[in-house]
Amino acid sequence: MGLLGDIKRCCIWIFCYAMFLDFQWPWRMPWNWRPRDLLKDVACACEAGRAAESDFNSGLKVILPSVGQTGTTSMVAALAELGLRTYHIEEQLPFIRPALLEHTNVTVWARHVSRCRVEAIALEPLVDLLPLALQASPDAKVILTWRDFGSWKRSTKAGGLKDMRWHYIMSVLLASSSRMLPWLSIWDAATGQITHLLSEGTPFHGLGQASLLEMFCFYSFFRNSYGHPETKVAFRGTNKISAGEDGYVEEAYLAAMDEIRRLVPPERLLIFDVRNHGWNDLTRFLGFPDQPAGRSFPHPRSKKSFTNDAVWDHSSMEQRVALVAIFLALHAVNFAVLRWVWALARRLYRRHFKSESARR
Repeated sequence: MGLLGDIKRCCIWIFCYAMFLDFQWPWRMPWNWRPRDLLKDVACACEAGRAAESDFNSGLKVILPSVGQTGTTSMVAALAELGLRTYHIEEQLPFIRPALLEHTNVTVWARHVSRCRVEAIALEPLVDLLPLALQASPDAKVILTWRDFGSWKRSTKAGGLKDMRWHYIMSVLLASSSRMLPWLSIWDAATGQITHLLSEGTPFHGLGQASLLEMFCFYSFFRNSYGHPETKVAFRGTNKISAGEDGYVEEAYLAAMDEIRRLVPPERLLIFDVRNHGWNDLTRFLGFPDQPAGRSFPHPRSKKSFTNDAVWDHSSMEQRVALVAIFLALHAVNFAVLRWVWALARRLYRRHFKSESARR
């Protein structure tokens, strides 16, 4: 019963900590929006990044301004296959965070995007950043990924449920073990690997791109930046469009698409439907060589997928098993540390109580 009792208490602790205590710890995100713990200005701050930094021109070649679930993930995958350094939201959270804030400006946006040497970027869910992106990227071409409203609504609803479910399973229940004690800070102090990862700013969400360390960091604290109050993600872009009753949602969705058409000159705009268009439409617009005949356009997401998470879906089974094992092991270590601290505190209290009783 001793071992079973410990396992039971450990499971209860994991649930209570993850659900009620995790977000109260000051080291929840070592690289938070404000200086804290290991936070430094290290994102994309390698030598190549500093050399490319500009306050006036982001250096972007392609902007994807459409809301999510319109084919943005497929287009991001296609641009990466063409050799462009491409950022989706997974890379934007850790590498260009100041550019995502609601009160950001053109200078900040251009500086952080250029420092990371980004060549193509999907703005969603913060599609309200398009005017800034256009102002900071005078040479960029724009690809509007299109989907009819009915199809988009069904996909968005299904994807939203997957996102919420996966967030609680991975980022809250499992990855919370890395945030109870400053394990990330300790590891980086010993190895410098996390600082190096941030300073390089290498895209990691694509097929086979993410290392185990990048996956660990993504679920431990990169991903949590999404819900930071200074970004106000819940009230902007895609989330603002998809909120409310059906009639208003359809009007907002179509208005967002129309705004893209109005803001972008026709010669710089491509309207792309991933169900009907393919490589030739994309490469001719961008001025790239035609792709080999028969090469299929990427469609990395599937309706049958349990998650809506590109990092997880594109990883290997070995990486998934190893990541879950690490998070569970850290939960066990955290529980052991908690038990030891509690037992020590009880012994010290009892010793103090006995010494006070002896004096009397």
